This record gives sequence, structure tokens and C-alpha cells, in this order.
Amino acid sequence: MITYDPKRWLFVLLSFPRSPVFRLLFLDVLLAGLYAAAVVWAEKRYPAIAVPLGPAILSLLGIILGLLLVFRTNTAYDRWWEGRRLWGQLVNVSRALARQLDALLGREGSRAEHRERYVALLTRFPTALAIHLRGPVIERHEPNEIMSALVRALHLDIAAGRLPREATVALTPLLTAFDDICGACERIRRTPIPFSYSSYIKQFILLFALLIPFALAQDFGYGTVIAEMFIFFSTMGIELLANEVEEPFGTDRNDLPLEDIGATIARDVRTLLPA
Repeated sequence: MITYDPKRWLFVLLSFPRSPVFRLLFLDVLLAGLYAAAVVWAEKRYPAIAVPLGPAILSLLGIILGLLLVFRTNTAYDRWWEGRRLWGQLVNVSRALARQLDALLGREGSRAEHRERYVALLTRFPTALAIHLRGPVIERHEPNEIMSALVRALHLDIAAGRLPREATVALTPLLTAFDDICGACERIRRTPIPFSYSSYIKQFILLFALLIPFALAQDFGYGTVIAEMFIFFSTMGIELLANEVEEPFGTDRNDLPLEDIGATIARDVRTLLPA
């Protein structure tokens, strides 16, 4: 994820040419401008073929398109923010479990080895979950395997007397929270925006861009080229931004920093549960 200071607005503004949206749309915006120029030239050269559209039609279509784009961006950002909230919850649950194990397990004797085993499992879980969310659906579910190993270790320590039997009361809700977080992340990953909705927005944006020169050519002449390029960039740019953030667990520049969050969990677990 790109980190920046929102108060340094000049830095953000000057980074515009390096933005992925600008680079992706650069050629498309130029093509849109050439298309608009061709329409204006044709209508001026052959007035008989001019399409009787006016700016009013763009206002009506713009209202509809604006509502669609608002819903699109809100839906995409909600998915991104829910993913961030879940990984923030993972940080808290990992800290809480490490703190409970530190208090219940104790530090005397040979228990350092068992403490290290819990540290290894808790620090592996975020990395395994990130790989699981980014990769294709496979039979091996490493996050589940890690949690199963963690539960087995807890029951073995309870049976051996290293943990009190009452530990299950305090630890079970925390272990269940790991499963809830994993399941919620999988729901986001495997439930994309419905295809028909995503396809319709793209078709509507394209139709809107195709109509702009016909509606503005008579009144604005070749100024229509600038309008076409700007409107196409703004509308398609919003759609591309929504596409990027709606899958928060990927490796795009604006996706969640899963590695950094995993490193935070590893550091905190080792601090709270020292060997």
C-alpha cells in the first residue's frame, strides 16, 4: 500500500504522472481525444450528418452515471475497509492469545520450548493467510492446518498439566476468532462484485464517452476534444480505482500491506510471549 502524508498536498499533486491510473489510461485518453476530433471534423465538413444531440442529454446521462459510480466506489471501498478491519482484528486477537498464554503457561523449567512453539504458530498464521488469500483455491488450507496444530498443542499442554484445565474457557473464544477472521477474508476474496453490474457500468461509461462529441460538437467545436478526454479520464479512472481496491488482499500498490501487518504481529507476539 502507498504510504503518504495527506497534509503534503503538493507532493500528492506532483505524483499524479506516476499514478497507475494515469499510466493505464494515458493511451485510452489519447484515443478518446482522437475520436472526438474525428467526430467534430466530420460534423463540420459534412453538416448533413450531424447528430441532433445537445448538452442536455449529457446532463441527464451524467446524473445516472454519477449515481452508478458513487455506488461502485462505495462498494469497492467497503470491501477494502472491511479487509483492513479484519486484519486489524487479527493483530488484536494474536496479541490477546499471546498475553493469555504468557500468563497461563509460566516461564519456569522446560516450558520455554513450548512457548516457542506457540510463538512459531502465531507468527506463521498471518503469512499463511496472506498466501492463501492471494493464491488460487487449492485443497491444502495452511491457515486451518496451523490453527489445528495450535489447538492440539493447547490440549496436549492441558493434558500434561502445563496449562490449567480452565484455560479452555479463556482461550476458546480467541481461537474461534481466528476462524471467523479467516472465513470473513475468504468471503471477500471469493465473492467479487456481480459480473452483470460491473459489466453494465463499463458499458455505460463507454456509451457516455461515445455520445459526448455528438452532443458538444456544434456548441464547442474542437473544444470538445478537451472535454472528451477529461470526462473519459475522470469516469474511467473512478472505475479503475474501484477495480483496484475491491480486492484488498492482492499485490497492487493500493492493496493492504499484509506483510507489514504480519511483521507487526510477529514482533508483538515475541514481545508478549518471550521464550
